[in-house]
Amino acid sequence: MKVEVRKTSLGNILEAKMVKGDCIYAEPGAIISSSGEIEISSELAGGLASSALRMIGGGESVFINKVTAQQNAVLQLGTAIPSEIAEVPLDGGMILGDGVYLAHTGDIKISSKFGGLTALSAGAGFMFLHASGKGTLYIAGGEALLKKVLKKGEQFFVDNACFVGVEDSAQIDKFIAGKNLMSKLAGGEGIMLKITGPATVYYQTESPASLASYLAKYAKG
Repeated sequence: MKVEVRKTSLGNILEAKMVKGDCIYAEPGAIISSSGEIEISSELAGGLASSALRMIGGGESVFINKVTAQQNAVLQLGTAIPSEIAEVPLDGGMILGDGVYLAHTGDIKISSKFGGLTALSAGAGFMFLHASGKGTLYIAGGEALLKKVLKKGEQFFVDNACFVGVEDSAQIDKFIAGKNLMSKLAGGEGIMLKITGPATVYYQTESPASLASYLAKYAKG
């Protein structure tokens, strides 16, 4: 199977050229089209307990779709908003933000990892998505997906809503950016992440949740 990221006028899509028997795992609702017959089976992501935590703590779907080619097919996958997609070779573990997982191939388990109770004070999920195993992971960042490589001891700060992913070996600390109540209410900033290297941090310029909140203000009128 050959999987590649294809550029469109508004972002990226994922295209998998499959032969009979090939399979790829994808987030529910990600399929755009297929040129050949495919079979879709829904599975609990990481088991019942982990799936429940994934839904309650991070707002993610409890299911993950296994897509199997029944004949030669070209499968296209995409995201709900225009996004940039990155292909990440995985041999270990990676922490992911809300809504950034798109698909994977190989022996990878998608589960949940506790992210700290401080997130509750800003309405953020208290669980991180956790991908572990060996294979290829495909993650998506709203508008643009950026990458920052940190040396040992180097620190990087990123808004919780803009966080996409980092190796689970990295040190991640959550904190509230506002110093006082007025800053928290009027400053426009909430939970921030402090990530200490060595690590490779992926982050996005626009999160689906932030975009939805922005559009909701005008939809009410």
